[in-house]
Amino acid sequence: MANLNAKFKKILKDLESNISDKEDLEYVKTKVFEIYNLLFEEVNKLEELAESKIAKILEAQLAIEEKIEKAEKDLREIQEDLYNDESDFSISCPYCNNEFLMDGFEFKDEIECPECENIIELDWGNEEEHSCGGCGGCGGHNHDDEDDDM
Repeated sequence: MANLNAKFKKILKDLESNISDKEDLEYVKTKVFEIYNLLFEEVNKLEELAESKIAKILEAQLAIEEKIEKAEKDLREIQEDLYNDESDFSISCPYCNNEFLMDGFEFKDEIECPECENIIELDWGNEEEHSCGGCGGCGGHNHDDEDDDM
């Protein structure tokens, strides 16, 4: 803005040195001031508009940052849920009643009891892959038919 003021003053001096009639000079100066004021008002309006848009952008950015923080928090919670040590399942052997832990990420169909070494069939609730050993409630087949085969 300082550069603009300096150029404006230079134009006024140029007018003063080239217009000898005082009335004409005052008229031209007045009109130049009017143009200058119009331009200055427009520049101010543009500046206010730019500041308003910047404020809206900053508000939107803040809202996005808050959403990102929430999403990161949710992801950390999900990660903790997936990878915490509480993913082990407690197994009770139906043969010797020994209780032991099995890693929740194994998802085997069967596991050997570390105490009596009997094989324990595991049911993960997936009926399509379920091979029932007579559980009496899977709903995947008729248990009466199994008794007829024996």
